[in-house]
Amino acid sequence: MRPRRPGRGALVLTYDVVSDPAPLQVSQGSTPRTATLRITVTNHQQHAVRLQSVRFSFPVGTGPGDLSNNPGSAEPQADDIKFWRFELDEEVPGSAVLTPKRSATVTPGGQLELTLAHIEVNGAVGTSRLTVEERIEGSGESGEEEWPLAKVPAGFTTGDFRPHRILVRSGTPAELTWRGDPRPGAVYTMLHDGEPRDVTNVRYWQSPPLHRDTAFALVVEVTEGGNTAEYAMTTVVTVARPDLVVNDLTVHGNTVLTHTPSEFTLGDATELSCTAETDGFLVGHVRAEREVPDTEDPAPALTVTVTAGGTGHVTSVQSRLAERAPGDPGSRLTAVVPRGATVTVTRAGITPSTHGLTWLPFGTGELKQVATG
Repeated sequence: MRPRRPGRGALVLTYDVVSDPAPLQVSQGSTPRTATLRITVTNHQQHAVRLQSVRFSFPVGTGPGDLSNNPGSAEPQADDIKFWRFELDEEVPGSAVLTPKRSATVTPGGQLELTLAHIEVNGAVGTSRLTVEERIEGSGESGEEEWPLAKVPAGFTTGDFRPHRILVRSGTPAELTWRGDPRPGAVYTMLHDGEPRDVTNVRYWQSPPLHRDTAFALVVEVTEGGNTAEYAMTTVVTVARPDLVVNDLTVHGNTVLTHTPSEFTLGDATELSCTAETDGFLVGHVRAEREVPDTEDPAPALTVTVTAGGTGHVTSVQSRLAERAPGDPGSRLTAVVPRGATVTVTRAGITPSTHGLTWLPFGTGELKQVATG
């Protein structure tokens, strides 16, 4: 479980911010609550980065968007004081600046561990922020990103957002649990690939079946005195043998596009409805057992209707000729079936006939019959 980080900004280095406690708790009474912000700076570039400076700032005041009304309580700390200087900017309250000593660089894969300790949190519930402003030597420009810092009422806690299993089979749901106080004004919302779900009154949630790696975010909103603090936790569940979504695919060597096909018929029924658990092709054939003149109507027919996204696509074929050669399958059709579609197969005709259907799946799912009546 990790707090939700901001979207990728224009910064050259990668900055991760973790608060302790998480989320922050506001001060109550005469004894102020304190917080620590732990900042990890990582160089994911393929070359060394020469920093001019990095400024870390938080709003100062007593309001819901401010972090502290005592900015001097913050204590900057760095794990490498030999090459780096991390100090409060006395001219800009609520601001600490990282600068290199001599000609220090951040090497490829290199990290710096920074801390802003003992920050006295003000007494207003809300969401503050930590602004990171980066200047690279020689570029003449700066990049900036903001980290949200939720300040919840004193005594409120939440966390331990995690999946029961971090790896599941394709078509299997994820099971997620978390901890959180059920106080008035607290709302818990689950974000995932589908519609957001209100999970305020539970601490366990089962997702829909997963077919690819999926990220989940649990957003906790706590309102007090008309002010709202928003805190988000994220986790990821990996799917074994997932469905693939690709733009360009180059394969070097042997590969299998489809899984083992399954063959079936309608038997004595005239209609069959199914749902597709994966993408695939449905191939069908029908063959009259005797010649059917054009004057006779109807001839034996096989129809496949694929409904997806509220739109139905019909593929139909009929047979007026008996077997023309040994093994002749008669008239054939092929229907393209996307995952999640409803497939309805019907057959009609007075003349005796034979038919067959073959399901060619691209993934691990079935063409599952829909129970009727």
